Amino acid sequence: MFGATTPESSRLNRPRVFGDLNGYRLTWYAVPKRDLTTPIDEMVTASMRRIMYPMLLTVLLPSLLAAEDWRVWRGPTLNNHTPESAIDSIPLTWSPSENVLWKSPIPGMGHASPIVVDKSIYVLTHESDTKTISLLRYDLDDGKRSQRVVLHEGVVPPNYMHNKNTCASGTPSSDGNAIFVVVQVNDSIQASAVSLDGKILWQRSVAPYRVSSKFWFGYGASLLLLDDSVVVAVDIDNDDRGLYALAKDSGEQRWKVTRPKFTSYSSPILANVGDRQQIVISGGSQVASYDPKNGKQIWAVPATTDTTCGTVVWNHSMVFASGGYPDSGTFGIAVSNDRAEIVWENKVKCYEQSMLIAGDYLYGIGNNGVGYCWRASDGTQMWRQRMKGPHSASPLLIGDRIYASNESGETLVFRASSDHFESLAENRLGDISFASPIYADGKLILRHGSRESDERKEYLYAIGK
Repeated sequence: MFGATTPESSRLNRPRVFGDLNGYRLTWYAVPKRDLTTPIDEMVTASMRRIMYPMLLTVLLPSLLAAEDWRVWRGPTLNNHTPESAIDSIPLTWSPSENVLWKSPIPGMGHASPIVVDKSIYVLTHESDTKTISLLRYDLDDGKRSQRVVLHEGVVPPNYMHNKNTCASGTPSSDGNAIFVVVQVNDSIQASAVSLDGKILWQRSVAPYRVSSKFWFGYGASLLLLDDSVVVAVDIDNDDRGLYALAKDSGEQRWKVTRPKFTSYSSPILANVGDRQQIVISGGSQVASYDPKNGKQIWAVPATTDTTCGTVVWNHSMVFASGGYPDSGTFGIAVSNDRAEIVWENKVKCYEQSMLIAGDYLYGIGNNGVGYCWRASDGTQMWRQRMKGPHSASPLLIGDRIYASNESGETLVFRASSDHFESLAENRLGDISFASPIYADGKLILRHGSRESDERKEYLYAIGK
């Protein structure tokens, strides 16, 4: 990783693995300062180092780390960061006639992001004509569809489904052996496990899903994959609310923890923050942390508002959340082991999309289509810029660039820099985009739609050089 190992430093450079922690393997590299600084100084710019160094400290789940895969919501780092090499293969610009490696139709519609496992792309979709929710598989190299697994039949969008939601909005996850899916089927939340060759391994009803008319939107959270469990958030305003952990091998409930009595839509995330691993989620007028082993609450702070959609983002010592409804706010929360404290806040609402942490700075796009850069430690606003919006997809970090797709099918590319806003490109494919862009094996994978003859048609695109 840091260049050739000299005899003097070979003992220090040897990785020391301290075991699996809730499915995450902690590997520590002891590297002499002289060996670390010179090679990295030669390889990257100062701005890139600000992004890379926190990434070197990230603790990652081995099942997420297969070379060039993107197996879960928020990717291998769980923070929407791509590998360092990604910037060499992803172009700055593209169009229907430029840098599109392939384009493949997706039957039906959905806002779930694609995932990539072992050279295959898996996409969740709802087909209104057949009333089915299906898991589709495409070849990463040529985009050809090779598999369709019908998970649920007789699925009709509830009358309270918001026009920005679908029956296939939660992103699937994989451990490399199976694909795990959670969706709303009529009035219940259903979880499924599917083998890579298309066999349904198990299906379970997680909880009823009935909400008051005040919160008519429909389910949209993505599941969280742990070493031996699948964690599903059911944030509703009745007694079925909670975080549910299901056994990966059977779907049986391992634990459940009650959540606040509010309807919210955020996805749980596993963060390595404050010297421990913890599940963090916003919603119900709080940001809360839970022990991955048993669901026991570790801490909670009165941040955000009743209803949020975005996934919490984090660095080594802080978590960041934004939302929502009925109030607006973005919060920086310092975490130390089992304690947390709000250290800064503002009135910006980044509601449906998740924010992005890059080095020492936090980037977000508000509901009003304005982009922001804040210093993560204290919330100081570094810049503010009107962007084309609105945005529901979450931005992706590729090198020192941020790729952000708006709802109109444009992907805006701008510099991950605190100095000032620097627009690099605006790239349009279609005119609908709600799924977040992902990266795998030298390709940027987009799920965009087009209005054709008064119908919405969806496509997968592979972007590359």
